[in-house]
Amino acid sequence: MMERTGRLSFCLQVLIILACFATSIAVESDISCLRSIKESLEDPLQIFSTWNFNKSTQGFICGFTGVECWNPEDNRVLKIELPGMRLKGTFPIGIINCNSLQVLDLSGNHLSGPIPSDLSNDLAYMVDLNLSDNNFSGPIPPSIANFTFLNVLRLDKNSLTGQIPPEFATLRRMTIFSVANNRLSGPVPIFSNTNFSAESYAYNLGLCGGPLKACNDEGHDTYFFYSGFAVGFSLSTLISMLFVFLCWSRLRTRTMSYYHLLIKKLLERRKHYLIPTSPQILFAENVSSMETKVTAMEKYIRRLSLREIEMATNDFDDKNVIGYGNMGVMYKALFPDRLLVAVKRLHRFENFEKEFLSTMEILGRLRHKNLVPLLGFCFETEKKFLVYKYMCNGTLHNWLHCRPQEEVIKMGWNLRLKIAVGVAEGLAWLHYNNVLWVAHLKINSKCILLDDKFEPNISNFGNAKILMNESGTPLSVCKFVVPDSSLYKEDVYRFGILLLELVTGKEPTTWINSMADYVCGMDFDLIDECIMGQGFDEEIYEILEIAENCIHPRGDEATSMLQVYQAMRSIGILRNEISVNSFMDVENN
Repeated sequence: MMERTGRLSFCLQVLIILACFATSIAVESDISCLRSIKESLEDPLQIFSTWNFNKSTQGFICGFTGVECWNPEDNRVLKIELPGMRLKGTFPIGIINCNSLQVLDLSGNHLSGPIPSDLSNDLAYMVDLNLSDNNFSGPIPPSIANFTFLNVLRLDKNSLTGQIPPEFATLRRMTIFSVANNRLSGPVPIFSNTNFSAESYAYNLGLCGGPLKACNDEGHDTYFFYSGFAVGFSLSTLISMLFVFLCWSRLRTRTMSYYHLLIKKLLERRKHYLIPTSPQILFAENVSSMETKVTAMEKYIRRLSLREIEMATNDFDDKNVIGYGNMGVMYKALFPDRLLVAVKRLHRFENFEKEFLSTMEILGRLRHKNLVPLLGFCFETEKKFLVYKYMCNGTLHNWLHCRPQEEVIKMGWNLRLKIAVGVAEGLAWLHYNNVLWVAHLKINSKCILLDDKFEPNISNFGNAKILMNESGTPLSVCKFVVPDSSLYKEDVYRFGILLLELVTGKEPTTWINSMADYVCGMDFDLIDECIMGQGFDEEIYEILEIAENCIHPRGDEATSMLQVYQAMRSIGILRNEISVNSFMDVENN
């Protein structure tokens, strides 16, 4: 009996050792995965500066920018999300070492070359694969169909060629699929459980089938086309010659009289073609121009009908009003699919055409976790609506200045620093992404919306200016391009004021200039007393120094938002407290 017990104990020890060994291998594999990504890609924005592999603590890679783990205490990578980071190079093949990976988002970068054909051999649990808006070329690997758990596949805006693999039809879990803006041809796959619209295949060379035009036998059609053309051309030529020969003399006299009559009428109406005679004609032309611009936005965001908006807001019931602004009224709305949104109804008595188009172009083309998501729009019977994701915690301004003091106190330094870092990241991304360079120009606490996890979302892009893309080419349907990056200085300055507001808890109104002077003199009497003496005084002083440099930059060179973001993030990373878990006490209250 003792011998049997000893053998069982020995077996358990072996199993435990093997399990620990396997876990160690998995951990090392994921670390190797991230290290290879960092080493194989060019990183002009220094995103990988946070990827420090000199640590050995459990879960240390989970704090890397763009990396999310299954568990904060575990080094198994769940998500790698690096969209719009201007990364350069080929597909980082070392990603296959992240064996537990479920989400991979490398969209909006400068990656080129082919997509590897054997990814599915090692990434068996992939659910969301987004490689859109890069420079990938060559065929789409059929092996992608082996990602049996795949829900989302985005390969649009690349230079992919050949056919869409017919094996994709076996992907039964697909909910989002797009190969638009490539060089693909041939029949599209017929998915068994869902139908994707023509938009998923738009702007390719020769795709057919499904929601597109039917695929035909090219040789058969060509034969009948040329045969019919030859017969028709010969017959029409013969009839035309007979017609001219028999009827010419009669037509000549009649044609001359019609000719003189036509000239007379054209002369009488000449001024109507040159100058519109009524304001109604001018108005119709303006509406047509506006409709053309609005239609161009449909390829970026969903267009809704006025009826859908009315139903979601209960016919604009006053009970659903959640805010008033200079541009319009904000309503809380619920769509039939239980999606909760915020609908901004622009004032009808104002034009707001530029602001309406600006917001759609910027938020329709740019996606970032610190920009408020624009879900749709409506332009109907001269009425304009913008539909946003609903932010349940309202504005930062309301939290700092319009709530009871006991609630304001709960917005401690941890949460204020998290919000400040998020806003800095959003502004830096607006300035340096590879789609549109944008200056917000009106950043303040009223346009910072807070979601259910108090993640800041920048809103109110009506006065923003679109500058250039990275190649120097203006990109704007709205045609109010301002090729002057000095406008970024305004964002940096206003962000400095926002930092002061977070640190002092006071609203920047008539004393804004004196406040800036206080900062330059390092007078800390103005710091909000509820955040002082809590063990974060040194960090608060560092943030005040950053605010001072934003408001009064040292030297000839102005501080950039990227520099500000990197400086602020380094403060949070050193303390390792910029995470959702640090603020659950606020969320629960």
